[in-house]
Amino acid sequence: MEKTQKTALPKAALDCFKSIDKLNSDSTLLSENSLSTVTDWHDTGCMALNAILSGSLYGGVADSRVTGFVGPSATGKTYIVNKILAIAQREKGLIPVIFDTEGAIDEGSTRGVGLDPTRVKYVPVDTVEDCRNQLCQFMDDVKAAGQQGKFIVSIDSLGNLSSAKELADIAKGKDAADMGLKAKALKSMMRNVTQKAQTSRTTILFTNHTYDDPSALFPKMQKNMSGGSGPLYMSSCVVQLSRKEEKHNKDNENDEVIPEANMYSGFTLGMLTTKNRFVPPFLKQEAYLNYKTGLDIYSGLKDMAVAHGVIMQDGSRNSLPDGTKLGYYKTWSQKQDVWDYILPKLEEKIKAVYKFGG
Repeated sequence: MEKTQKTALPKAALDCFKSIDKLNSDSTLLSENSLSTVTDWHDTGCMALNAILSGSLYGGVADSRVTGFVGPSATGKTYIVNKILAIAQREKGLIPVIFDTEGAIDEGSTRGVGLDPTRVKYVPVDTVEDCRNQLCQFMDDVKAAGQQGKFIVSIDSLGNLSSAKELADIAKGKDAADMGLKAKALKSMMRNVTQKAQTSRTTILFTNHTYDDPSALFPKMQKNMSGGSGPLYMSSCVVQLSRKEEKHNKDNENDEVIPEANMYSGFTLGMLTTKNRFVPPFLKQEAYLNYKTGLDIYSGLKDMAVAHGVIMQDGSRNSLPDGTKLGYYKTWSQKQDVWDYILPKLEEKIKAVYKFGG
């Protein structure tokens, strides 16, 4: 069936596209394109993280795109990814698919962040090639079955995937790892996955390990990722995570602590966007992740509101621009009426500031 397209182009010009349209069912005018335009976002469970990813407190991870969460061990990568899966499952009815490379995903931990494991597909993989082939075939099947936009996928993690050659060498008793082949295989996987994610409207999340370059004279803000440059080049967004341990704050009744945790109640989570195709990159926010209660949805917003002049800071006390006293953060951090006042004004500021020029 011939495509009908609303356009100011002359018929002679449209006729020149007929062969492309016949060969490629996804080709269209840019004004009618739905593949390269993000129309939905998946909440991360943390408004500050939503903001630096999408330019909105109510946004988050871009639908039908590839987003990576990278960092050293124990920086909350798996927690954040599983939280996104859980919210997408609960609020949008999406079916999570978890490609597990570390044997670290279990029913108990997923239930802890709100996932219903009876509605999660679990796929253990050990090589880049297996992960690529199975994921690409799955997305082809999604499109063929007309189930676009029904699934959200995580790969946890890229860094633990081996190349097929590495496993073959191990079987032969060889111990020389070829990181060049793994990097090429990962680049091939990310190249194929990126396009298929758009055509099948499948959101892809991945985690990966980072490390410092030992040859660098000074440490860089942006760390190197395991597996070469492919994951960085092909992703729409990459969030680099870091952590700083925090002692239990006895003065804060909302800061819960496990008695045997040596008075460490959680850690400050640093979140830096090292790549972003939707808003300017290198935006940084901090949030507090409590070991018992997780990441509060409002965590990190107070400092963001101060930075954008939505609330005023006077020592350790806060007030509104009109002079209304809020007091210490702990006294108003759980007051919904205060947030109902702050959030619309902060959202307006962020939408104005977190956008590319013009």
